[in-house]
Amino acid sequence: MRLIFSLVALLGLVIPAAAEATPASALAHQAAGDRLRAQGLYQEALAEYRAELADGGQSAETWKRIGWSLRGLHRSHEAAEALREAARLDPTDREATEDLAALERARGLTVLGWLGGTEPGTSRQAVEGQLRYAGLDRLELQAGAGWSDSIFYESAKGYATGYFFYAPGSYLKGDLSLRQYAYSGASRPTPDSNAYDLVPRLEVEVSHHVVRALRAGLAYQLFTPSFFYDPQTTTVNHKVTVELEVLLGAGVTLTGMAAVLSDPDPARTTIKGRPVPGAPAGTVCTPGAPSPDCAASTAVVKRRELLVGGGGTWRTAPFTASLRIIPNRDLDSSYAWSILSGLELRPVERLSLDLQWTFDRYSSVSGPTFAGKNGNILWMRARCQLTPGLALGGGFKYVNNPGPASTSPTAGTRSAATLLLDVEWRTGLLH
Repeated sequence: MRLIFSLVALLGLVIPAAAEATPASALAHQAAGDRLRAQGLYQEALAEYRAELADGGQSAETWKRIGWSLRGLHRSHEAAEALREAARLDPTDREATEDLAALERARGLTVLGWLGGTEPGTSRQAVEGQLRYAGLDRLELQAGAGWSDSIFYESAKGYATGYFFYAPGSYLKGDLSLRQYAYSGASRPTPDSNAYDLVPRLEVEVSHHVVRALRAGLAYQLFTPSFFYDPQTTTVNHKVTVELEVLLGAGVTLTGMAAVLSDPDPARTTIKGRPVPGAPAGTVCTPGAPSPDCAASTAVVKRRELLVGGGGTWRTAPFTASLRIIPNRDLDSSYAWSILSGLELRPVERLSLDLQWTFDRYSSVSGPTFAGKNGNILWMRARCQLTPGLALGGGFKYVNNPGPASTSPTAGTRSAATLLLDVEWRTGLLH
């Protein structure tokens, strides 16, 4: 009996002590922080978790939540410190140690590679490699290079991109790229007079959450290409894009975009030594033999196009479905408009399936072989997270469009499949 009374007395001391370890006010702050964090309000959630600490909520659970909120704010160094503190307070908390390891991998150097391209396109083959680094707070840096056999030309590119995340869900982007085009090869059609040679490009973009359900984006692109048939002459092209994204609820988002493009008008621009617009078909210009059907000098006449498009996305836990309609997607007037649709499935935790269909309608200025015709691109890829730091993907792309060897409106189509392979390796270096 005496033993029973002793146990009851001991429990009477332990239970109040445990209650005092986590006061009701601290639990209230944690619950409020969890609600705010679920809404993407990381700064407000962080304030609640800090208040929980002040009220005596010194626990691994609190520090984990602080780490998650700081990561949402792209303050990755502080987030790592918070997760380390969580792991120190409770060495048996696997969630804290695994989240810390995942954060360090994400912050470190990532190596990515693609065979077959990074998005649906008509290329025969494409190869690209990229390095990505996010070890600096609020910054993500990317640099890469690639090559593509795009049927009508080959192109090589190099680029450097930086993202500055100045607020939750909002960023400022800067991008510099250089692309070189080549039209050599017996199977390549003769490029049009306005074809480009070397294309430097600068892009600046800001994407901002005006309110939680509304995102606004503004992007400006500056191109200064030289012409393939007159590489000594360059032109200056501009594109300004405005985009609005509205979150309707239940995972549904609607997007609208409008862009103004200023570039050379192929119907009025003349290129030195090339047939003038409207010249008889088959006109051949011989150096040193003046002809009214051949341009004696290069004269660029600009046009301005208004491009309007839009679409929607439906996101749920097991899948994401999207549909967009955009005009002149390659910015060279070859397409009148395009439909881009996609379905991403996540049947299990480490596996995703990416299915895309692109429908292109060729414009009236794309030449008699293509004008008014349709093109289709099917993209199917599976991606597996083999280890926490290594992911591999594979699939194929199928293209059906007017053939590049077509010489008349009655010629056939091109049908071809391309193998897709990709790898992502989060090395964890330099975190």
